[in-house]
Amino acid sequence: MKSLAKLSRRPQAKVFLERLEGFVVDIGAGGEGTMAKTCGRETVCVDMNKREIDEAKSRGAVANWVLCDACSMPFRNGTFDVATFFFSLMYIKTFERKHAVMVEAKRVLKSDGLLYLWDAIIREKPDLYVVFVEASLPDAEKIYTGYGVKGKEKEQSLELINKLALEAGFKVTRSESHKNWFTACFH
Repeated sequence: MKSLAKLSRRPQAKVFLERLEGFVVDIGAGGEGTMAKTCGRETVCVDMNKREIDEAKSRGAVANWVLCDACSMPFRNGTFDVATFFFSLMYIKTFERKHAVMVEAKRVLKSDGLLYLWDAIIREKPDLYVVFVEASLPDAEKIYTGYGVKGKEKEQSLELINKLALEAGFKVTRSESHKNWFTACFH
């Protein structure tokens, strides 16, 4: 059987990231710290798992790290210009919590703020679902990794996320669906 490291070099999702302008909050930011590496040290990175934050820091992701639940972030209304979810919504188990996180993202964004997200399309229901990602950063660094979830209630699609975002008060600016993943921008 091929090793996970070799499989991760065969991405199912090839993502090209650009530096986002303004004050950014990355929600579910631990692990690789991809958005911290993309947007810079002024980025505020939120995760509810200290181990994930520690891992991102050990991989060189420099940011302002906040340990908290994304359903109740300790920021004032309208604090951020941009909010991001980089393959993190898939870890939120229920539709109710995904909706609550979207509502909270809307709350902490300025009225003209933007929400960017990249995530896996999960239609099948295996016990374990993994998507392998190659993320190309603005400085030409590439991150190869896998994101995986176990258990029930993990179905996810661009259509579902668009619906949740609309219910949270966002409007779709653009969206793009691929075989195994999708990206979208909301305002």
